[in-house]
Amino acid sequence: MKKTLNFWLLFLMVSSVFSQENLYENLIQEISQKYVPDKRVGVFDVKIYERENVLILKGETTVKEAKYELLSKLKQNSVNVIDSVIILPSPELGDKVYGVISVSVANMRAKPAHQAELVNQVLMGNSVKILKRHGYWFFVQTEPPENYLGWIEEGGLKIFDLNGFEKWAKMEKIIFTDYFGFVYSQKDKKSIPVSDLVMGDILGVVKDEGRWIFVFLPDGRTGYVEKNQVENLEKWRKNVSLNVDNLINTAKKFVGFPYLWGGTSVKGFDCSGFTKVVFKMNGFELPRDADQQSYLGVEIDPGKDFENLKPGDLLFFGQKSEEGKPEKITHVGIYLGNKEFIHCSGKVSIDSFDPKAPNFNEYRYKTFVKAKRLIKK
Repeated sequence: MKKTLNFWLLFLMVSSVFSQENLYENLIQEISQKYVPDKRVGVFDVKIYERENVLILKGETTVKEAKYELLSKLKQNSVNVIDSVIILPSPELGDKVYGVISVSVANMRAKPAHQAELVNQVLMGNSVKILKRHGYWFFVQTEPPENYLGWIEEGGLKIFDLNGFEKWAKMEKIIFTDYFGFVYSQKDKKSIPVSDLVMGDILGVVKDEGRWIFVFLPDGRTGYVEKNQVENLEKWRKNVSLNVDNLINTAKKFVGFPYLWGGTSVKGFDCSGFTKVVFKMNGFELPRDADQQSYLGVEIDPGKDFENLKPGDLLFFGQKSEEGKPEKITHVGIYLGNKEFIHCSGKVSIDSFDPKAPNFNEYRYKTFVKAKRLIKK
């Protein structure tokens, strides 16, 4: 009888502990879902430990409001709390939390290691927020509206304090508009290169020198770029417009370019990286991933034979919401008209929804989910 009683007392004590732990886990999940529903663009990584009737909070977040709400709810129950949650950027960084990409294409990875998954790429001259450091890797967040999170090695970044960053930001700049090119050490294409360049790279201007421009890279290197490969950044931004003809022309320039998981540059695209670059070079910033892009624009009923679609519409593929299963978007392309679309799968190619066409893509036909329109005219 005594053994049975002891067993039940132990069972109740353990059950109480697990019940309390579940309560804390549910609270963390509730706050995380409220403030950071998408872990690709925000951090709320918090654990609660109980020691001698004291709750110890450990972890980190990019959203201070999430931390404060968690603390408030715990203290409502008269709980003693030790707060060890770090609000990113990490205080260890001091005021050096401003980063500018200093190589043609910086690879952003899921973890601080070269063998980790490639999740994104960031082009030269684009700024990132430095959130924390691990060895020679930095955890960064890209500019709005993308706000993507990932790790970039320090060799691809120039890190500034506010004063240094503002000096860079105020410089006159150019954007590289050709596919590929170089910054040369001299006004001679046979000279040693300073850096390679890709479409969309941004550089500072030092001096216009005829058919060359003397440029300043974010990390302080200087060199020469051919003038016919660049445009003044401010003028380019004012003149570029998101219209169907420009969009389709840009997209077709990349036919045959290779697929690269995580790629968002002309060195290689994934499906959403391709659409992102096409729209970016026409003055419109898309989110990073296909499912994120699917939230933009106006949904269009394609019609029974895709007759309602217009060139420039974004096409999304994956799994439709049915039989209790949620919608799942895994691929994106751009509609060209006449039942054809351009997308990156293996390489950038033009395929068709028409079963009679030589470029008919049966798999994409069967997995088409929806179309969204971003261009009004």
